Amino acid sequence: MQSKWRAVRPIGRRRLVPRLRCLGAFHAVFVCVFLTTCGGADPSPANAPAGVNPGTDAAATDSGRAPAADAEPGDADAIASAVDAGPGTGAGVASDPLKTTIQVLVAGQQQQGQLAGVVHTPSGCTSVAPCPLVVVVGDYDAEAHPTYDAGAKKLAGALPAIVVVFNLPGLGTGARKSEGDDDIGGPWQETAVQQLMHLLSARKEVDKKHTGYLTIGSGLIPVASALKRFATSTLKEVQFLLDVEGPTDRCAVSQAPADETKGIGPADGEGASPTACNFNGAATHAAVYPPAHDGRPTSIVCSLSAWPITKTGVACKDTAWWQAREPALTLKGISQRYQRLQFTHDHRLPSHWSSRIAIKSVVASTSKWVTLNNFQPCSTLPSDDDCAGVACWLEGPWGNGLPPAPYAAGALKPVSIDDLFTQVLPGYVKRLMDDKANPNCR
Repeated sequence: MQSKWRAVRPIGRRRLVPRLRCLGAFHAVFVCVFLTTCGGADPSPANAPAGVNPGTDAAATDSGRAPAADAEPGDADAIASAVDAGPGTGAGVASDPLKTTIQVLVAGQQQQGQLAGVVHTPSGCTSVAPCPLVVVVGDYDAEAHPTYDAGAKKLAGALPAIVVVFNLPGLGTGARKSEGDDDIGGPWQETAVQQLMHLLSARKEVDKKHTGYLTIGSGLIPVASALKRFATSTLKEVQFLLDVEGPTDRCAVSQAPADETKGIGPADGEGASPTACNFNGAATHAAVYPPAHDGRPTSIVCSLSAWPITKTGVACKDTAWWQAREPALTLKGISQRYQRLQFTHDHRLPSHWSSRIAIKSVVASTSKWVTLNNFQPCSTLPSDDDCAGVACWLEGPWGNGLPPAPYAAGALKPVSIDDLFTQVLPGYVKRLMDDKANPNCR
């Protein structure tokens, strides 16, 4: 019998509650969001914390292999011990330019390009004492290098781990622009994330048993594709994927607030459909991509005037092009431990539907460990009714969403890039890497 997800409550240092030790939130490093009681009781709608809007999403039902019922997480001390000292400062971490040239086969032609980025290596990472490896893949408009560099350096020191930040092919400006084409998760970008991980994990100072990707937004697109394509070859040893609000299908990727001055709206573009948007009979268009209400703009999908269609010219009706780039499909082919993070206010979307689809897709994969936010791994995704009684989505003293969050309607408390890397991410990365304290659960 499938169980409901259980939320993990934020607590102080080493505080215990009946049946389940919670994951720490002291020193504002590990996320402190869930206000329900840890343990056996289902969330009570009567105790919904302020700021939670359970009406945003339609209910969802998981499919695929049934996850384990009431799976217990491991000993939280393994995560908490690294948090006691507070956020990493980046002290003792060397930052060196990334020197990686990739070889890409495009339309039968062999091409190459150099990636622009930086490698953050803690001083203690040696061939005698190798460290985990985290490859950060950023959102399409963030220019990951240098936007994430300072935060990633602190993350490297806090874990400790070797943390790599780079710009995908075709992205970046000036000397920081990576060579190649910005093909939105196509051959250039898929090959970049694959070859970069493969080459870096071969370094003697890297612990090959603990390597993984950290994706932010659309960075999920090439990574999920690469993990599926190279699942039995060069990426089979990758341990984990931490996904921060990645879009899962053509509707989510192309979604934009209505702006008729830019040609976005008033109606959706061609190719938008319940099937393309993965509603699966469990959601409605109005619930996932709602019309204007309460100071929020209308959500438009598949507009020919919105990214990435403005760049590629490929409309949502071109199923063959899109299916190779939709995490709703490619995540079904991964085997890595998987953690999804979803803030109260999504950085681009008007609902949390992509998080539901992502979890559903990974549940259908061979992944042995999957979870959303602080919920217990390998359990059933909460319905809207469950979320009415517990803060399902991330928020804390550091904020409740990453900018721009266009549907927050004035309620956004922005999470800075520095806070994301120093106060939100460290505990989640450690939980993914520590498969002894947090063993596979299915």
